[in-house]
Amino acid sequence: MRWPLLIAFTIGESIAVGFISSIYAYSSVIKAMIATAGATLSVTLYTVLQKNPKYDLSQWGRALSGLGMLFIFYGLIHVLELFGILPRGFLPYTEAMYCFLGAGLFSLYLAHHTRLIVSGKSAKYQMSEKDYILGAMSLYSDIVNIFLYILRILGDIDDR
Repeated sequence: MRWPLLIAFTIGESIAVGFISSIYAYSSVIKAMIATAGATLSVTLYTVLQKNPKYDLSQWGRALSGLGMLFIFYGLIHVLELFGILPRGFLPYTEAMYCFLGAGLFSLYLAHHTRLIVSGKSAKYQMSEKDYILGAMSLYSDIVNIFLYILRILGDIDDR
């Protein structure tokens, strides 16, 4: 049952990303793809080649969950400002700042999930061989989110 679910997830995600990418200019999509490939490669190389246990990223799960909740809360406040529930300028918000924070957060998630897959410091913080579908979906969604946030940044820059 794992493989059909992974296939359905991948097809659904690729259709959604394809529709989103079709909104932006061709050059923005290519630039975002190259930037995402560079970011993914550098984060993955750092995570895999880092052997110092002092910089073990496998134990960052709780901290990243907290940062993710703050990120969602920040976006929710912006939505409440757009609908007039909160006064305009309640928190400083720009689309570029939100996208930079999103790309950075999902880069940290990518490093964390990569470290969980290639084995963390202890058995408590690592994925087993049975978790290969979860690992693939985690990495895939991290990379797609990095791509989407970079695309939003580059799409705004190219629109000006």
